[in-house]
Amino acid sequence: MVFEHTTLGQRVLFGSGKAAEHLAAELDRLGATRPMIIAGEHEAELVRQVAERAQPALTWNDVVQHVPVELAERARDAAREADADALVTVGGGSTTGLGKAIALTSGLPLLAVPTTYAGSEATSMWGMTEDRTKSTGLDPKVLPEAVIYDAELSRSLPVGLSVASGLNGLAHCVDSLWAPKADPINQAHALEGARALAIALRGIVKDPEDMHAREQALYGCYLSALSFASAGSGIHHKIAHVLGGTFNLPHAETHATVLPYVLAFNAPAVPELAGRLAAALGYEGTVAGGEARAANDALAALRKDLDAPRALSDVGFTEEDVTEAVERSLKAIPESNPVTPTTENLTVLLRAALQGENPSVVTAATGDASDSTESEEQCQREAQLTEQVLASFDESPDQRLAEVLRSVVTHAHAVVRETRLTEDEWNAAIKFLTDAGNITTDTRQEFVLLSDVLGISMQTIAVNNQAYEDATEATVFGPFFVQDAPRIDQGEDIAGGAPGQPCWVEGTVKDTDGNPVAGARIEVWEADDEGLYDVQHTDGRVYGRAWLESDDDGTFRFWGLTPTPYPIPHDGPVGKMLQSTGRSPYRAAHLHFMVSAPGRRTLVTHIFVEGDPQLEAGDSVFGVKDSLIKTFETHDANEPTPDGRSLDESWASTRFDVVLAPEDV
Repeated sequence: MVFEHTTLGQRVLFGSGKAAEHLAAELDRLGATRPMIIAGEHEAELVRQVAERAQPALTWNDVVQHVPVELAERARDAAREADADALVTVGGGSTTGLGKAIALTSGLPLLAVPTTYAGSEATSMWGMTEDRTKSTGLDPKVLPEAVIYDAELSRSLPVGLSVASGLNGLAHCVDSLWAPKADPINQAHALEGARALAIALRGIVKDPEDMHAREQALYGCYLSALSFASAGSGIHHKIAHVLGGTFNLPHAETHATVLPYVLAFNAPAVPELAGRLAAALGYEGTVAGGEARAANDALAALRKDLDAPRALSDVGFTEEDVTEAVERSLKAIPESNPVTPTTENLTVLLRAALQGENPSVVTAATGDASDSTESEEQCQREAQLTEQVLASFDESPDQRLAEVLRSVVTHAHAVVRETRLTEDEWNAAIKFLTDAGNITTDTRQEFVLLSDVLGISMQTIAVNNQAYEDATEATVFGPFFVQDAPRIDQGEDIAGGAPGQPCWVEGTVKDTDGNPVAGARIEVWEADDEGLYDVQHTDGRVYGRAWLESDDDGTFRFWGLTPTPYPIPHDGPVGKMLQSTGRSPYRAAHLHFMVSAPGRRTLVTHIFVEGDPQLEAGDSVFGVKDSLIKTFETHDANEPTPDGRSLDESWASTRFDVVLAPEDV
């Protein structure tokens, strides 16, 4: 192990409720009696608390993000005219940044009292903006003599800003893993900072008054800045500085938004570091062999818990800005970055961040650089083709369609490149799709079947039916629903003479407030005990499907058949694909429901049979959810039925209570 590490000399005073005491002691230590206090106007009360023992020569309230050069010059002049002998900043990164800009040329000692989680207070980096360009540099004169951390001062920081600021700190941690001067010491600081920030931010979101979480956030942000100060500025910060300095995007929100896209860009090339980051962020799955995925998933889970900023378009960035941002970023990103940035892959990154797309599109566009065996020229040629296709959608009048097609192209091209797909294999894929089209009819949809067995149907359902309170979970629609099924009254039979064990089904339809939903339309359909739906016959018979309405009290009841496992149609191309991959075509036993009512989100779901062996073996379309597994109780033939119906065979009964989510969630 060979490395060189620099540790900056700085005092750190940490203690909730101790800021005023610590500041007075530090001013005494410096022999300063005429400090210039720098704080935004909204920090007036905090300034009063912190400076109650100081007698400032001047209080400066004009604070602007990204520190315009003109503002820094005016503030320096004011400090000189007031004969200030020290600088005290109370606030976030912009406030600390202005203090540094004054210290850079005045030589005045600087004390920092942070109220956010930006971390600027622990670095010797300064930054100023002029003519839409942000310049940064390192100088020991701008490193605060002491940092005074007091979690009580961050108590009033709104949750949204706490999240954005904390993710800004997390960006310091992540960027420090691969920055130009990264070493084992600053990487250790970065990973511990990431661990502390992940726990702290979840705690703050849960309870903004949780002072332990606020303290942990300050601890984590200090470690993040400590690692960043030593490792230097990596790709993330270079991009963020361009976005802030050139387009005046808000600092913390920009860092919070760009972070997952930079991680997706670099993580595949640094699997060992990605695995350690995943563990620091609390990833509980298997990391070995999937380190980059684990890191990206862990960050995605954290961002979901925090309701983190999602898209640069939300803070003023536009499609027209992408080209300039890419050009400026390419000039700034260090050559040591694990993945070589190009116009093509940075364009994908910034477009994805602009729209808030899944960060995986960035990984797909860059590929795993560490595994590539192709020449750099070949890789560039392939990437350029992808970018040409993506650019062809720039003038689309339907931007949503363009967004979807860009993502499809990005991932499809990545599959071809990553697997080195042969022309024979692609021709086989074309034939597969052609065969799927040829076998599709009005009563058999092979493409729906393909979507089902690849899990795409369930993924689409998951995206569009997010959990809401205790609303019933959705699952796959399947290929056998038919419009205009016969209507039945309460208690009637949907079986239509089909073979199978009779089954009594009852339940209620309610909303998430527990109110009964009257008149809900309940569509039900199922296969017979031979595993066939009526539409799979050619003689036009109708059985195993109907619709009814819930009563005024939300109740419903009908007779059907006890569901049994059955194979999906496997005599076509989808079945051959399953056979070739060693997968079973069998579905777990289930009964289909589609429930709709005005003002409620339409629910498409199943119920499954508890104890069905196929639940353990696996459902071929991934439709099973634990909440949908119901008890089907078996009754002897001589046992009375709920409606007095006489049966000369055993029968079953089950209950399914439906909860509908509001339409607008």
